[in-house]
Amino acid sequence: MDQAASIFSRRGYLLYTQFFPNFSVQHVPIPKASEEITFLMAQSFVTSNKAETAPRHYNLRVAECTLASVVLAAQHGLTLPKDNSSLGYSLRNFHEELMRKEGRLGDPLEYQIDSVIQTTMELLTQEQGYTREEIAKLLGITVADLEAKYLSSFPVQAERFLLRQRALHCFTEARRVLDFKACLAKATTLDERRIEYLGQLLNESQASCRTQYECSATEVDDICAIARRAGTWGSRLTGAGWGGCTVHMLPQSKVDAVIKALKEEYYLKKFPDISEEKLAQAMVISKPSNGSFVYVSSPWLRYVVDHHDCASC
Repeated sequence: MDQAASIFSRRGYLLYTQFFPNFSVQHVPIPKASEEITFLMAQSFVTSNKAETAPRHYNLRVAECTLASVVLAAQHGLTLPKDNSSLGYSLRNFHEELMRKEGRLGDPLEYQIDSVIQTTMELLTQEQGYTREEIAKLLGITVADLEAKYLSSFPVQAERFLLRQRALHCFTEARRVLDFKACLAKATTLDERRIEYLGQLLNESQASCRTQYECSATEVDDICAIARRAGTWGSRLTGAGWGGCTVHMLPQSKVDAVIKALKEEYYLKKFPDISEEKLAQAMVISKPSNGSFVYVSSPWLRYVVDHHDCASC
């Protein structure tokens, strides 16, 4: 997704990307708003040592999502074909095969996602998670086979696997993306009600990252809370989680107030010895812009590129 955004982004548009079943991009125009919308990126300066934490964090989430997909498939009598995900089976794969079985691949994507959210809530009922023995029983295999097939590709540490929470986060996050896109696409102008709704979606996303997927961090939560109090419409983490960066949607008139609040309530409190140079790098103001491109300065090269005259190169 990051690579797609760096290449295909267009000034004044948000980029909607799809990777299943094939890669595609769509440029979603941002309607005019009564007050200019700005995005602020704020770095937490907290890093997750993946070599140390991956078995309990990143690797475990991959395993939990994979196990959720095959358990849901088994409960629907589905056999999932292998895909290109890390362990060969994904929630998106389950979604596709369930809709195929029900003859609903032509339904609007929003309706499809609502259905997989509902079936997840109905079938994955154990809030406390599932043991290896419980998952193996649901799949009709031995614990040894379960571990060999799904838990041996990379280190994973867990006594219980939170299949319900992880699947619900992924499916509801997909729904929020579609809702965000629809809110923009259906408006000629963004009034206060629509802007607040977009911010609400970002805040709901952060809440789900914190409670359902558990990939946030205390520092990230603090940054988002400070930024909201100072005037952002919505704030959430961005990236793989467990630290890293945050993104905030706010009116241009609140930029100075949010920057001031983050400096005083987060950076200077948590890092009292922070240098001016590092503080200057902590926050970046951003607006939807063009992706990367190569500028050709030579008139001859520009002619070649414009005319696709590759044989002459």
